[in-house]
Amino acid sequence: MKTILVADDSPFMRRAIKDMLRDEYSIVEAESGIKSIEQFERVRPDLTLLDVVMPEGDEEGLRVLRRIIGEDPAAKVVMMTGLDEKDAVVKECMRAGAKGCVVKPFDKRQLREVVATFLLGPNT
Repeated sequence: MKTILVADDSPFMRRAIKDMLRDEYSIVEAESGIKSIEQFERVRPDLTLLDVVMPEGDEEGLRVLRRIIGEDPAAKVVMMTGLDEKDAVVKECMRAGAKGCVVKPFDKRQLREVVATFLLGPNT
């Protein structure tokens, strides 16, 4: 079973994502940037769903992304954001190595499509 790291400071969002994906994937959670990096290093997930905005600052997700990509340039990280896809931080995440971005709120079908694209599709 493939493993997904869900890194989001919102307990509600982590639970919602876990509920949407747990039948098909092993889910590991992290509630902060620091915990996200620790979990990534410990688990080496097949995919990381990473919130752009976390409590350590508006660009915390970008900092975590850079750290993950610095350790593993092949890591598959998809950013999650309530920001507009044209937002400067989202653009910077894509330049820094994120494989994609999903805009909140999303439903189960949308999330499963994003996960399948990066775990099973041609971009793998």
